[in-house]
Amino acid sequence: MEEKKDIGLSYLRQLEMNPPKESKALYFQFSAKYGETIGRKMLSDIYRKIREYEQNPNYLTEFYEMKNEMLDKALLFNGGYQADNYRQMCNWIVENHDVFGKEILDAGCECGIMSCFLGMAFPESHITAVDRSPNGIKAAKELAARLDVHNITFINADVANLPGQKYDTVFAMRLLQENCAIDHVMSSYNLLKAEAEAFAANIHPFAKKLAALVAEDGYLVSAERCDVDSAFLGWIQKLNECGLAGVPECYRELVCREMENEGRVQVYVARNSGMEEADEVYRFWCACQIVHTDLTRHSQYTGWYADMELQNFGKDLIDGFILQDREGNNLLTYSLWSHKEFPDVLLVYQAMGDEHILSLFQASTKDEIIRQIEAMKDEYVQAGTVAKKLVYEKGALHIA
Repeated sequence: MEEKKDIGLSYLRQLEMNPPKESKALYFQFSAKYGETIGRKMLSDIYRKIREYEQNPNYLTEFYEMKNEMLDKALLFNGGYQADNYRQMCNWIVENHDVFGKEILDAGCECGIMSCFLGMAFPESHITAVDRSPNGIKAAKELAARLDVHNITFINADVANLPGQKYDTVFAMRLLQENCAIDHVMSSYNLLKAEAEAFAANIHPFAKKLAALVAEDGYLVSAERCDVDSAFLGWIQKLNECGLAGVPECYRELVCREMENEGRVQVYVARNSGMEEADEVYRFWCACQIVHTDLTRHSQYTGWYADMELQNFGKDLIDGFILQDREGNNLLTYSLWSHKEFPDVLLVYQAMGDEHILSLFQASTKDEIIRQIEAMKDEYVQAGTVAKKLVYEKGALHIA
């Protein structure tokens, strides 16, 4: 059998993008390109700007302007963190070429890496590449000229403010975190569907404007760096509400190397063909969990698989509390539930940061579990945190 060609890797080589395997190697690449003093200062300044996220509301805009002020600087930095993402995404585009039409919008094109690939992959199509970063558009135009790609129009604008033109395909890559307060929604520790609904409400204005750019029977291709989590569920639910129904056979989870780390990208395609039943969207999300996770072992579930199991099988809240710091920020939630189908089984759920765990116990141990939960709560309170009792009403958790 003929070996499958790695189109994405060929494109990285065309960009002269050599992704480093560890973060310190990125300093060496900057030093080799610009000299040790200037190169290290460039990269240090970018990292310093990223660390301003808590105190500088404009840090993200300033970060993109700084990173994209020179094309090669942008290619080096993006290569360190996104090269494997680009490679796999390019291969996915080739494999799913049928969802790309004559008029393609690259929403949030940044420095033009994916725009130029789309231009080369679909020479008979016209690509409109939009980004709100002036330096990003400048770098993208330079990259297109370098690669001799001429079927792209670059526009410096916010994609949400584009005029009413429709596109056969809207390509949107890594846009959610810039258009929704994901961290705020994800730290609520509510039940899965309630958390997804909160995210969907938050992202509604952006989703509505993005969906309006898709022509009738056209496609939205969404590639977001997230797990199969409540944000992803809320996103596909909101797209469905906007009339963009999922195309399950095109779905893919990309597991991408990011130097020492690993990132997951959910590639989701929706077609402007009308809304489908909300339960179908949730079932699709559950199927993604089952196919792409191996996080269950005997009597314990972890990650978002734990949230799915609690959502599907948790019946009544028996006991539970949420811990907050003195500023009211949520730190940890702990709850005990009866099982919808098996009265002799109890569900114990705990969430702290990204760690979500659901454990199954025999109902005969209920009194001992409650005693342990109360003892744990008392320990946290003595350490200075604030414990508040949880109640379960109308499908959502509330603080009593």
